[in-house]
Amino acid sequence: MALLAVKNLSIGYQTKDGMVKAVDNISFEIEKGRPTGFVGESGCGKTTIGMTLMGLLPENGRILGGSIDFQTHDLAQLNENQWRTIRGKEIAMIFQAAMNALNPVMRVDEQVIEAIVTHTPDILLGDLDKRINELFDLVEIPRARMKDFPHEYSGGMKQRVIIAMALACNPQLIIADEPTTALDVIVQDQILKEIDAIQKARNTGMIFISHDIAVVASVCVDICVMYAGQIVEMGTREEVFGSPRHPYTRTLLGSYLSLDNQSTVIIPEMREAPDLSAGNGCCRFAVNCKICSNACNTVVPQWVNISKTHRALCCDETTIRKFNE
Repeated sequence: MALLAVKNLSIGYQTKDGMVKAVDNISFEIEKGRPTGFVGESGCGKTTIGMTLMGLLPENGRILGGSIDFQTHDLAQLNENQWRTIRGKEIAMIFQAAMNALNPVMRVDEQVIEAIVTHTPDILLGDLDKRINELFDLVEIPRARMKDFPHEYSGGMKQRVIIAMALACNPQLIIADEPTTALDVIVQDQILKEIDAIQKARNTGMIFISHDIAVVASVCVDICVMYAGQIVEMGTREEVFGSPRHPYTRTLLGSYLSLDNQSTVIIPEMREAPDLSAGNGCCRFAVNCKICSNACNTVVPQWVNISKTHRALCCDETTIRKFNE
């Protein structure tokens, strides 16, 4: 049984020009021990999903439809008081801006303690001290630095504190939203290895959000590729990155520069994603698609099953099945 099951979820933002559907009718499942990566360009809806699963949508954000089944709860139906019993305890988030996520006037250990005491107010002082020491050891921050203020930490150390805060109450599901943003490549590698080791040791469920294909590939077992508010391809890491079927996934991978393809990489000419307030039911990638036909501008794309775990959202089933064969 899946730890998290999202079915037909749509999320919108109310603007002066009307409702913008930032996430449109997506479905996916998260299992323990199988970290799932959400990859796609900026503005495709990745972070909106993460914030929704934490009950942290802004005031103009709305769940427009669908369900989010987590253990015995439908998260889409919770009020704020109910969210407070789950947020941080059962579901935790590693935020992408560690510099902004920490309170600059509170000592670092106090901020981690606050997360524990909020959900376990009766914890004994000795047990609390033990727990704090375990967390700082886990993320490899010297105990002598626990009482420093955030401005005394490097970027990598701040990110480690955010990881410690996310793990403070032993959550069942961890959402990592661009956890290595603004870090140099050496520290980025260290943080990713720590996240991977912690996830495997605790067998938690994990959602990893990033626009960086290499980062997602190094951490995740399952992949969801997003474009313009929709999941357009999903499958295992080997299936999606090794045998991509959706034209957007192929374009995304084709634009990725590595040491092996510097002489052959072609930067695609991409038009902007469609206006999500228009409510267009046809294929959203049609204006950028190399296999686009007249039907793509009139027909709603459907899921094409490539295997039991691999599928792509497209109007042209025949071409999608022939890719990479």
